[in-house]
Amino acid sequence: MKKIVKVEPYYEPRMWGGDKRLIEEFHYQTDIAPLGEVYNVVALPNHADCFVPNMNMTLSKLYEEKPDWFECETEQLPIRVNILDPMYDLSIQIHPDDDFAKTYNGGRGKPEAWVILDAPEDGYIEFGHHAKTKEEFISMTQNKEWDKLLRYLKTPIDGFIDIPSGTLHAIGKGVLTYNISRNADLTLRLYDYDRIDPSTHKKRPIQPEEVYENVNIPDKMITFQQYPYANEFGCKVTRYWDEPGLYTLMRIQTDTEGKFLHERFAFYTCVKGEGMINDMHIRQGETILVPNHMGWIKIKGKLDLFLASYRNQHI
Repeated sequence: MKKIVKVEPYYEPRMWGGDKRLIEEFHYQTDIAPLGEVYNVVALPNHADCFVPNMNMTLSKLYEEKPDWFECETEQLPIRVNILDPMYDLSIQIHPDDDFAKTYNGGRGKPEAWVILDAPEDGYIEFGHHAKTKEEFISMTQNKEWDKLLRYLKTPIDGFIDIPSGTLHAIGKGVLTYNISRNADLTLRLYDYDRIDPSTHKKRPIQPEEVYENVNIPDKMITFQQYPYANEFGCKVTRYWDEPGLYTLMRIQTDTEGKFLHERFAFYTCVKGEGMINDMHIRQGETILVPNHMGWIKIKGKLDLFLASYRNQHI
């Protein structure tokens, strides 16, 4: 029988992590440090996999054993959600497309999108580059002309940005983001500031040749977008993205109460507030899964929720 269930976060250490805000504001409790990143939804068996306590199984196992909860065309859960709060800049990196990923490690490409939840006044992300040709890109990289090569954007709070495969990117220090992506895990690093990983006492591996092969040239010059919300049944609903075969992303905010209908399965992650979704309590940092075709949900409390879902590419 279908029911609403909580999904416990999955933690991995990040050398650029900060811990403080994720622990104090989002209530995440773990011995893993430095934290910096939390997987709210991930289902990669034997790698990174959330636990569903109400069902006493991992999320990947739930997806396998309860296909009617999802009704997806994909072998694995197709989407992933995480919240990042870095104390230091992330590495300059890309995610390749499906064809390269399949050949490289048997995986899939990882297009993604970010929404900025909070950022300092001087907050930034690295996004794209200024090279006009592949030869120029390689030359600037080899000569460490990072100021000439790398393109930086200011981070508007509530701004949304799409990150197609092959896009050079990195989140800057202090920029709190909600991220949605395909449920994959292939990152190619171009530059990591020559940092030493304290866990290995060595520099982290970089893959410049693979980046040269996959980076978008010329850059697509994507920027942040501010999407308007619509008032619907007591909810402020922002619709960011809805692409079959990739992901669906919405934001639902309530002041006191409202109701919402989304016929596909959905993961609701609370980024602020506390309240109820039907009979399930939820507070900042928590994620619940509402299975496929559960009908209208009732929302009570002052809540800021992100909805992550998926529509099949082939109906």
